[in-house]
Amino acid sequence: MSKITKEQYELALARIEELLPMVDESTPLTNRHTVELSLMSDIVIEYEKEHYPIEKPTVAELSLRLKRLD
Repeated sequence: MSKITKEQYELALARIEELLPMVDESTPLTNRHTVELSLMSDIVIEYEKEHYPIEKPTVAELSLRLKRLD
């Protein structure tokens, strides 16, 4: 996939909002709305991986998170 622009990202987000009410768990994977939702989601994921990366937590951070769960 080529580099995704901020404009493309924002358009994909807006389109996802429009598509979500049209698709649910029972909608076939071949349905045009399901296919489009998948494509728009891929665009958002790619953009966010590049511009909003989530770093892996350190061992210390993981330890603190596990202690909070106890």
